[in-house]
Amino acid sequence: MATPIPKNAARFSLGEVAAFTGGEVIGDRALTTVGVSTDSRAVGADALFVALVGARFDAHRFVSDLRARAFVVSDASALPEGASAVVVPDTLEALGALATHHARRWRSGAPSRRLVAITGSAGKTSTKELTLAALHEREPVGTVGNLNNLVGVPMTLFTLDETHVAVVEMGTNARGEIAKLGAMGEPDVAVVTLVAAAHTEGIGTEEDVFVEKTSLLSTMRRGGQGIVNGDDVRLRTIEGVLRYGRSEGCDVRVLSWTMDGARTHVTWDVRGRRIEGRLQLVGEAAAVNGAAALAVASVVGGVDLESAVEGMEALAPVAGRMSPRGGVGGALVLDDTYNANPSSVLLALRTAKTVADARGGRLVAVLGDMKELGALSREKHAEVRNAAEAVAQCVFVGPEMAAVGAAVDDAS
Repeated sequence: MATPIPKNAARFSLGEVAAFTGGEVIGDRALTTVGVSTDSRAVGADALFVALVGARFDAHRFVSDLRARAFVVSDASALPEGASAVVVPDTLEALGALATHHARRWRSGAPSRRLVAITGSAGKTSTKELTLAALHEREPVGTVGNLNNLVGVPMTLFTLDETHVAVVEMGTNARGEIAKLGAMGEPDVAVVTLVAAAHTEGIGTEEDVFVEKTSLLSTMRRGGQGIVNGDDVRLRTIEGVLRYGRSEGCDVRVLSWTMDGARTHVTWDVRGRRIEGRLQLVGEAAAVNGAAALAVASVVGGVDLESAVEGMEALAPVAGRMSPRGGVGGALVLDDTYNANPSSVLLALRTAKTVADARGGRLVAVLGDMKELGALSREKHAEVRNAAEAVAQCVFVGPEMAAVGAAVDDAS
């Protein structure tokens, strides 16, 4: 089920819209709209509706039936008689331009306002949720669900109002998108969680993924702080950033993690200060993502680390991302079904094995295909073989994983 786009009250006059997008006004330039919408099913009477065009849809066909106060269109012939609008060459580009200016306007409202941007091949959403929880004292707003693309990020930025901290997740499946998204938000803090084979079908090699993900760092405001996963061999080569992870030399380090009942007991070293927490999220990934959140908390300002950990402890698991569920006969089901990639699958298997051992139980893994890997698909699906050897029983679903299952059977 798609994540609903959050409502906003971003205000623009048609003159501002034209100035920010390079468009041409039809109607009164002083006309002011309240709220930006791209969803024809949920348009307010005072809203500015942006008619997006995609490979399989064109929102211009809905324009004549909508009650919006004004429109942003690329096809003026779609407008009803008497409608107020701004005509632009590309409505998606216009949406991003409006979001950029709204974010700048928001930031200018108070010197303490900070925008945190998070990207990576895996762990983005969990890190985003942990960061929001860690910063709870500052009442942050952030990305809802996985609205992290060229539509979702602008719609998130439009929600910025009186809050002083924003946490925005940024994803990609094509080259150049992270740089575009980062430029919209101009982050004060930029986090890169991991570089691995994910969306390589649209981006290219793992080196191309590295370039794509780390391009976020170049979009930071002057004086911004980059934060990267110090366990990632590529990311640890970047200078002038804070590092988090399990490795020696990390500024925020996971010293240990163990399963404590249904919780993950973690000890972190946060830039020289030792602190402990018991997370509802499961396993090694939770501990490392928590370190990322604490790294953010340590630089944003106005956040007590003890309070940050308390916020993270209160966070419930994100559905589909190593979320525990009760099973038949006392079994524990770990649901990690959301959009897996090779790195996240291997980490999930290690974590699940640790949990099973701690419970004194048997581990059964149900593994499905990993999408959008392009030319790397066969190689990366084969990488689960070694991890599968440590699993008592495997069920493979989908043609790629079925081939892996056959390979494991042949080798045993």
